[in-house]
Formats: sequence, C-alpha cells, structure tokens
Amino acid sequence: MLPFATVLDAAYVGHHSWNEIYPLNLGAIDIGSAFLPQNQDRTLAVSATPGATAVVTPLMAPLRGYNNVWMTRNLGWRTYHGLQLSLQHRLSRGVQFGLNDTISLSDHGFCGAGACPSVQSLRMQHNPDGTYSVRSDQARQEELLGDMLTPRHILKGTFLWTLPNWSSGALGSVLNDWQVAGVWSASTGQPYAVAYTYSSGGSNINLTGSPDYAGRVRVIGDTGSGWSSDPVRQFRASAFQGPISPSVGLESGNGYLRGCFQSALDTSISKQIRMPGNKTLSFRADIFNILNQAIVTGRNTSMQLASPNDPVTIVNLPVDASGNAIPARARPNGAGFGVANNYQPPRTVQLQIRFGF
Repeated sequence: MLPFATVLDAAYVGHHSWNEIYPLNLGAIDIGSAFLPQNQDRTLAVSATPGATAVVTPLMAPLRGYNNVWMTRNLGWRTYHGLQLSLQHRLSRGVQFGLNDTISLSDHGFCGAGACPSVQSLRMQHNPDGTYSVRSDQARQEELLGDMLTPRHILKGTFLWTLPNWSSGALGSVLNDWQVAGVWSASTGQPYAVAYTYSSGGSNINLTGSPDYAGRVRVIGDTGSGWSSDPVRQFRASAFQGPISPSVGLESGNGYLRGCFQSALDTSISKQIRMPGNKTLSFRADIFNILNQAIVTGRNTSMQLASPNDPVTIVNLPVDASGNAIPARARPNGAGFGVANNYQPPRTVQLQIRFGF
C-alpha cells in the first residue's frame, strides 16, 4: 500500500575490473624509428617527406627476423561509477507508468572505446638486448584515450492506459477494452572525436615514424558542442588541423565532442473483443517513432587533407570560401566534413489481427 501507488528508487552502481585480456604486439616498431639515420635506405633519393626513405618494415622490426609478434596479456582495467534512478507508478485506476534513468558519472579504462587496436594498447620502446619497457607517456595515453564513450544519461519511460468501459451490449463490444501503451527511449549525446586522412605523405610511418602508432587530430580552437540545428555544420571545422611530423600520437583525446539528444516514442493501441466459447478477436497497431522525429544519429567526422605540408586546408568541406553550401557535399549521401549523414528511422506502423480460441 504505497502512497499514490508510486515508488522512487535510487541506487549507486560501481564496477571495477582488472587483468582484462588485451592483444599486445611485441614486434611493434618504436615511435620515431623511421626517422633514425640507421634506418634510412641509401639507395633512395633524398625526400622532404619524413619517413619516406626509411627501409622496409622488417628491417626496422625490434625483433630481427620477425614482423608482428602478437600475444595476449592481462593489461586491461575498467572503472565505472554511476547512479540508477527509477520512478514507478503501479497500476491504479487503469493507469501505470515508469521512468528509469542511468546516470554515468565516470567510465574509464585501460584502452577506451575506439582506441584499440588502432593504437598499440601498450606504448613500448625496445632496448638493443631485446628487452622492452613502457614509454613514459603511457599514462598520458590512458588519460586521453581511456574514455569509454558512455552517454551521460540513458533513459527509458513506459506507460499503460486501460480505457474505462463506456457502454454495454453490442455498443460495448466496440467501445470497451481498449488499451494504449508506450515506450519512450532516450539518451544524451554520444561522445565522439574527429579523424583525418591525408592523400599523400601522411601515413603512420610519415607522422610517428612507426606503422604501428597513428597520429591524432590537433584541436586548436573552440570545437562547438558536437551537434547543431544546422545539418551542414554539426561542429566548427576550423577548430581542427591534421597531425604533423614528428608525432607521438597524443595530440587529442577520443570524446571531446557529443552528439545531440536522442529520443523516440513508440506506442501501441490494442483492442480485444470477447466472443462466445472463450474465443477472442484482437486488434493491435504498433506505431514506432510516432512523433516522426528526424534526429541526427551520425556525422561525417573524417576530414580530408592533401598532405602534412598543409595540415590546415580541409578539402572536403561542405561550403566554399564564401560560406555557401556545396550541394554535392551538403547532403547525407556524399556528406562533407561535419555534415549530418544519418538520421533515426522515420515513423513506421505495424498492424495485427489475432483470433484466439
């Protein structure tokens, strides 16, 4: 016997794991190896592009005679702190509803979402005798790339309304036994980051001196929140520049932008007709995204650049120098840098008739 047939529940949720298994490449080429004098191919002409005259990868391998040497190690860890809130109104007078909110306060780990295996899980440097040690900037990598990209709020709401019986007899078989139900799903913006591609001279070996470690985008100004009402400008493209050599792959983190609030309301309307002999005839209509919201769920986050010699000029912008939209890049199909390229599914309806006996 609860006051107003309603209960409020709050709970702390914590998680800490350790010794998680991650892949480790003992043959990973050290950062800067392609820039060293002893690793230059003297048969090649001198090039202004860093790493362009480096010897082939096997000759730079720290374990001579081997290329990649993969093994699994118990390196991983993850720590999560959150709150779970729940408000539930039990069925009373034909009405029932509830709302749940999972609040992520902190979610970090050894190798955050999207960071492995695109970068080495452990930043190593090898010694002449074959042993290896962890680089001093390992802690910096875990600080920048340890975000597991969990939305701050994940919400789920439900409701059920059993309509009262309006009449009896033949008219009651039409007006009575209607039921309306719904599920509301929502979450705050998904964290994400910007990526890059160079048309030439911008491979890993040109930027970090190692094919096993990648550079990261440089953030030089105000990026914006990561979403906007303008589908062509979801963030400020001018805030990003490509990495330059020599890079150690720690120019930026992996969750400094956030998408927009996601929301969808799905409803169901059902009616049951009782028939003689314990038979029933049921009608049901399921309407997904009944509000027909067109919320952005994806963006083109990859900026294209010509070469590290010009890490500033983005060649796939959706607007020209005057700020006018370029039609071919302003649409989801062929979206330019920063353009919305995916939306939640539109309203759909599913109808069902069922005879029970």
